[in-house]
Amino acid sequence: MVQFLNSKLFKVLFIIACLVIFTMSLMPGKQLPKGLPWDKALHFIGYAGLAFLARMGSKKHPSWQIVVGCIGFSLLIEFLQQFIPNRGFEWLDLMANSLGVLTGVVVGYWLKPYLIKE
Repeated sequence: MVQFLNSKLFKVLFIIACLVIFTMSLMPGKQLPKGLPWDKALHFIGYAGLAFLARMGSKKHPSWQIVVGCIGFSLLIEFLQQFIPNRGFEWLDLMANSLGVLTGVVVGYWLKPYLIKE
């Protein structure tokens, strides 16, 4: 397979994803878009994408550090949501985020040799 991407692109996309997740997660509950599909699926997909981008963009960090970092980011956001109107800490959100992180890192680990031009 032709390798056509480089890790710099994934680093930029990772930073953008962090900003989007952080901003959306800390919006007051009343400002969130109405009619979103199942909340936990969004958590899983968002953090799977975040961890995938981190795995693809990192040359020096082992997968376990990416997992710890992304789950730590998730934990920080869940903690901060306690101070946002109509938001709060939810263990099920943290679980969905963590499962997404694990999935994203595994998929990134498998696909990286095929997609990244080092």
